[in-house]
Amino acid sequence: MLMHSAVLYKFKPEVTPEQKQGVRDSVSALPSQVPAIQHLITGETVYNHLGHGFDEGVICVFESQAKLNEYRPHKALVDYQALLNPLLEGMFIFDIESSA
Repeated sequence: MLMHSAVLYKFKPEVTPEQKQGVRDSVSALPSQVPAIQHLITGETVYNHLGHGFDEGVICVFESQAKLNEYRPHKALVDYQALLNPLLEGMFIFDIESSA
């Protein structure tokens, strides 16, 4: 079963466009650093009045729960989180399992 991990970010108001781009660049590099990631997409929100103010998001696909569990403690993810977390006002993570 495939695992899809969606992460939504709400940046602090003072975060600059350059800092946001640095986050995008860092997350986009994760698949080359973490073999467990099968596929990754990231981007800015398209306005939705039900979006709860989230600015950007990332969706990662893993071939199994075991691969998702392998990803979570990976040094590249820990380093990415160290860059990201001080810039955030909020975050939402939602993992689902699917057959496709």
